[in-house]
Amino acid sequence: MAKLCIALDTNLPKATELVDALRGYPLVFKVGYKLFIGYHRAITDRIKERGFELFLDLKLHDIPNTVREGVLCAKDLGADYVTVHISAGREALRQAVEVRGRTKLLGVSLLTSLGEEDLAELGLCRGKDEHILRLAKLALEMGLEGIVCSGQEVRLLKEELQKNFLAVVPGVRLEGDPSEDQKRVVSLEEALQAGADLVVMGRSVLRAENPVKKVEDILLKIA
Repeated sequence: MAKLCIALDTNLPKATELVDALRGYPLVFKVGYKLFIGYHRAITDRIKERGFELFLDLKLHDIPNTVREGVLCAKDLGADYVTVHISAGREALRQAVEVRGRTKLLGVSLLTSLGEEDLAELGLCRGKDEHILRLAKLALEMGLEGIVCSGQEVRLLKEELQKNFLAVVPGVRLEGDPSEDQKRVVSLEEALQAGADLVVMGRSVLRAENPVKKVEDILLKIA
C-alpha cells in the first residue's frame, strides 16, 4: 500500500503543531528548504521523536564530495529518505550510495514545475519521457532506492524499468485544489492507479480547516 507523505512547507509553529496533532498516524513528513535552513534540528528532531519517518527534501546537486557530505549529514539526523538530483552525475550518485547507511536515496528526475517547453529552453532535445527514463535508469543502476517523478510518468517507469523501486510522486492534488506553480500534477486517485509508492501532499492538508480530518480522509482513500 502507498504511503502518505505530508510536505511541511510552512512555518515552524504550524509544522510542529501538525506533527504533534498527527502523532500515531502512519505518515512520512517531508522537510524542505524553508524549514530545514531556518530551523534544522528543531523540526527534524521533533518529527523523529514523535515516531514518524523523516524525508529530507534537500535535492542535493553538487560535486561528488559535497553530495557525499550532504548524505552523511542527513544520515546523522536520522533521515529515512533524502533526495539527490540524478543529474549530479554517476560519481556523485556512487558516493551518495557509498555512505547512505539506512537512509533511502531518492533520485530527482525532472521537477514537476517543468514541462516540455522548459526542456527545450534548457537545451534538452529529447522529449520529457525519454529524458526522465534515461535519468531513472542511471539512478537504479547506481543503487538508489527511489525515483521522484510526476504521476504522469510513474506507469511508464514501472513498465519500462522492470525493477523494484519507490515511485515518489509530488504535486498530488485533491479534487478542486489549484495546481499553482506545478505543471505536471495529478489527482490522488491518478497517482495511486499509476503505481505511486509515496504520495506527497502539502497544500491540500496545510490549508485545510481541519488538517487532521483531511489526513484521515486521504488515508482512507489510499487504503
